[in-house]
Amino acid sequence: MSEDSLATADIVVVGAGIVGLCTAWELSKRGFDVVVVEQRFVGFGATSRNPGALWVQTKRSGAELELSRSGVAKYHEYRDDLGDVFGFTQKGGIVFAEDAEGANGLEEYARERASAGLEVSLLKGRALDEASNIMPDGAVAGVFCDEDSQIDPHQFLTALTAACARRGIQVFEHTPVLSTIRSGDQVLGVQTLRGRVNAGGVVWATGAWATILNLEGIALPMQTLRYGQVMTQRVPGENGPILRGLRGTFGASALEPWASTTTTAPLRGDLLGYDDTLVQNRGGSIYVGHSVDGLNSLNPHITLDASRAMLEIAGERYARFGGLGITGLWAGLSGSTADGLPIVDRADGVFVNAGHAWGALSGPICGQLMAELISGARSELLNSVSLARTSLTGL
Repeated sequence: MSEDSLATADIVVVGAGIVGLCTAWELSKRGFDVVVVEQRFVGFGATSRNPGALWVQTKRSGAELELSRSGVAKYHEYRDDLGDVFGFTQKGGIVFAEDAEGANGLEEYARERASAGLEVSLLKGRALDEASNIMPDGAVAGVFCDEDSQIDPHQFLTALTAACARRGIQVFEHTPVLSTIRSGDQVLGVQTLRGRVNAGGVVWATGAWATILNLEGIALPMQTLRYGQVMTQRVPGENGPILRGLRGTFGASALEPWASTTTTAPLRGDLLGYDDTLVQNRGGSIYVGHSVDGLNSLNPHITLDASRAMLEIAGERYARFGGLGITGLWAGLSGSTADGLPIVDRADGVFVNAGHAWGALSGPICGQLMAELISGARSELLNSVSLARTSLTGL
């Protein structure tokens, strides 16, 4: 190893969030020597700023639904590999309505979801109230699906980081990448602030920061967004199904036709939309979110407008929890594509695993797909997230 070399490996993965570490894990399982470099620390980006909700029922039929189901199945594999240590629960999810218009829409939504092959049930009255101890006061109807699940992202990354170390995967934190190292058309590794990492292949798995590849002439068809979130003190009672309302269907493509027209989120300032989720973690805290703003910005700081919107919605829904303290208020950056699917492909010599608007769910399965791509495999699911897919090239 030369004096300015930090490491040498078969593959260097840039980014140590769920997407990057799952990619490294899958490559290592296939016999590759892997190094991971991360600009800050493991889970610095959107991975550490989400409630771990794994929504299946809200994904539109086709590749999106297939990818989400494969994502849940992948967590079963990780539980076998890592142990039952990251809060993986399958208590289902409920999409709820708060008025008659929304309730009527949910009946149509339930029929459409059933026709897509999902087992769903319509809940009203006592059945709805008893389904979750954080059900909003004004909820009048809900659609339950048992395929929706939840993880604890922090515990998952902790367990996966330790497992990667046991497999000999080196993870270098606080190691920003300056550029790829090239010789003609061949990529030979990456140059970091701490030295070069020599590798036969480079996987870029940096979430919103994948747009930095523009500096190397690789223009990815994705935009960046900032997702805000509020976390409360503990609410007594065991956490149940994850919840989603109709005040904003951003990121829930199958729900869009039934979005509420009477009780939408207050979109102030630069807010682009609202992803109306309410999730309780194993510790009892409620996650309220998500505000969506910060189009094409890498500023990770939550705004006053975003904070106010989420707090107003929580206040309207939870009069009984008005005395709860706020223990967290933050935003995370994410990449998003026009068709809502991630990108797993090769672009100008660099392997790209990016555009994960719902990375807690898509990250593990796309780590597998990237490892398959590098190993020379090709599947229909991999084709659905390629750069050449018609849902991207046709827009």
